[in-house]
Amino acid sequence: MSTREVTAGLAAAVVAAGPPPAPVLGPPWTVRGLRPAGPDPALVSRWMGEPHVVPFWQAAWPAEQWAGELAGQLAGVHSRPYLVSHDGAPLAYVEVYRTPRDVVGRCYAADPYDLGVHLAIGERERTGKGLGRAMVRALAEGLFRADPRCRRVLADPDERHVVARRMFAAAGFRPIGIHELGHKRAELLSYEKEGP
Repeated sequence: MSTREVTAGLAAAVVAAGPPPAPVLGPPWTVRGLRPAGPDPALVSRWMGEPHVVPFWQAAWPAEQWAGELAGQLAGVHSRPYLVSHDGAPLAYVEVYRTPRDVVGRCYAADPYDLGVHLAIGERERTGKGLGRAMVRALAEGLFRADPRCRRVLADPDERHVVARRMFAAAGFRPIGIHELGHKRAELLSYEKEGP
């Protein structure tokens, strides 16, 4: 969300890194950018109103407000909104962001090219099957492919969201601490790139 963005005092290298890239995914995963026009805002609005999503996103907004949110992300350089599908079926709303441009970047020694992910699996019946764990691992590896300069992908699930924290840990994200981000108290988890 826009309240997370850091705009003051950015290092030149952070500015030069530019906006976050789209993850490069292979089957059974696909990803596409969400658009403020057409059916996308209504889909995101419906997902954000689901009981398993509401407590942690607090973004159960009407489609018109989501259209504005998506347009705002696309107009800036902080984050990009995506729809991730599994075997052709829409699965999750995902935001990819540069951590040094986010409040998360104040909580650890962020590299200019570090990336972060926020996500919501919209359909409750598709949770609890291991899809989330496989998706976040695919997203992290896909972001390393999209930007070879990126060495680390961060996640910041709400401290109360035990299921999400377990999901990231099971996908290979390692905890680096509990931090107060202003809008929530979160556990930061990091997925590190292997090799040179």
